[in-house]
Amino acid sequence: TKSLIDARLKEGFKEDDFYLVIDKKTRQWLKDKDMCKFLRPETLFGTKFEGYLNEPEKELTTKDIPLDLSNW
Repeated sequence: TKSLIDARLKEGFKEDDFYLVIDKKTRQWLKDKDMCKFLRPETLFGTKFEGYLNEPEKELTTKDIPLDLSNW
């Protein structure tokens, strides 16, 4: 994980960029049983980091907010 973060920092990304990618992908993938397994540093901070960072965000609705995560 540290080597991935260090590589992105050397590319000029900032700490806030990491938090933004984590937030974006969590909103997109957390409720998706196929994608939630990719919420890990290898995926988030790897070679697609800049693409994730620059993805436009859709407007959230109440259905996007998990109310019960007991199934996970």
